[in-house]
Amino acid sequence: MYDISEDAPRNNLIKRLRYYGLRRIQKSVFCGLLEIEERFELASEFDFYLSSDKDSIALFPICESCVDSILIEGAMSLPQKEEYVFV
Repeated sequence: MYDISEDAPRNNLIKRLRYYGLRRIQKSVFCGLLEIEERFELASEFDFYLSSDKDSIALFPICESCVDSILIEGAMSLPQKEEYVFV
């Protein structure tokens, strides 16, 4: 998930997240499957997208047992269990 104030870095981050195959589930929340090397690579790029001291990006790897505990009501849907990693 992210909170980035300027349009250009935010749009570049969105493109990068999609490059990794992540899917948007909320306006500033993406999820999908990333190998551990991809997670580290993506995380190493975070500073590039932060345009102010108030901006933030968070990556939350979720274990399989935690994925089984996710509860959702309403229109939001998540990818298949094998695809979970939230950004």
